[in-house]
Amino acid sequence: MRLLRMTRDAALALAGLAVLGGVIFYVLTAPTVVPVYGRDLYMRYCASCHGISGKGDGPAAEAMQPRPADLTRLRERYGGQHPLRETIAAIDGRRPVRAHGDSAMPVWGEVFERELEEKPVGWPKATALHQVRLIAEYVLTLQP
Repeated sequence: MRLLRMTRDAALALAGLAVLGGVIFYVLTAPTVVPVYGRDLYMRYCASCHGISGKGDGPAAEAMQPRPADLTRLRERYGGQHPLRETIAAIDGRRPVRAHGDSAMPVWGEVFERELEEKPVGWPKATALHQVRLIAEYVLTLQP
């Protein structure tokens, strides 16, 4: 009986060490994680032009012509609605948005896709579109 208990305890200890080793291995070899929050992405890619509050008053805005859009007025511009589809299209930039006009804004869909192709991400196009959507959803939270 005592031998059985010692064998069981040793097996449990080894199993615990194996699980711990697996977790450590996963953490050390996990691919670089893309920021998943829209606010983080917005601050990284958009705030320099559109400003932290989205009013188009970022540090780079003064040097730009035309000036960056005031993103806090999107709902007003779209008759009180939250224009998620239009916001995604404007940020992605791969298809021209008629209401957006000519834009000095980068084609973020392509930028994100290129960045993701350099990292071990399985679906760069889908992940790039997801990043665009997260930014768009965050931008829509800036509405008064």
